[in-house]
Amino acid sequence: MPTAPHVRDVSSAEFAEAVIQQSHQQPVLVDFWAAWCGPCRALGPILERLAAEFEGGFLLAKVDTDREQSLAAQYQIRSLPTVMLFREGRAVTQFAGALPEGQIRRFLADQQVVAASERITWADDPAERLVQVRTALAEHPDRPALLLEQAVTVARCAADAESRAESRRLLEALPASVYSDARAVRARGQLELTAIADSTPANSPVHHGVVLLLADRTADGLEALLEALREDRGDESPARRALVQALATVANEELVRTTRRRMAALLF
Repeated sequence: MPTAPHVRDVSSAEFAEAVIQQSHQQPVLVDFWAAWCGPCRALGPILERLAAEFEGGFLLAKVDTDREQSLAAQYQIRSLPTVMLFREGRAVTQFAGALPEGQIRRFLADQQVVAASERITWADDPAERLVQVRTALAEHPDRPALLLEQAVTVARCAADAESRAESRRLLEALPASVYSDARAVRARGQLELTAIADSTPANSPVHHGVVLLLADRTADGLEALLEALREDRGDESPARRALVQALATVANEELVRTTRRRMAALLF
């Protein structure tokens, strides 16, 4: 049983709350391990010690893959130990094997996981947040997590063609370690949805659906786009294009699965 602060064993029944939901509040590092695995026994104490040192900078969730085989299968764990970092409800990056402590510290630093006492409290206002990010980047110009924060913040601020072009450039220039981060994927999708809204007639069903999505009325927006797809199922259908982009922006995995099934039923 874990004894270090900010460490807990997590079962399948607890995973949604302890990892998925909690990752909206703080980074969650999930250690997929097994008792028979020697490298797991070497890595575990290092992770627990770091969790205590970081004092809430991240939560360490330990998943015993022998007991929680369904979780191991869901996240396609092929070797042990495997450590995944969750943010905003999704696994954003991972490493496998019993890395030395120095490499783990670099992994955490690259992902901007810092001790609670050093954590930056980002402003809610996108313009203020962008100033904070760029100030931090002046000190750490190559830190992937800061580059990601800059790209998604610029995307939130983008109000015209020029700023949207800058946002696309920043998103496409992200390092490989954060290029596929869920936040980057959503930001790209949001930019594409904005472009679709700009290019479709204001009275069209597709425009209506996209506007609902951009206003965070996700379920209504997807429903409107599915209805538009019912009327135009062609390969070049604007509804089809909008749905593909929309599904990249939705964090609700169950809603994504349901919408994909309904979309496939209309198309095939």
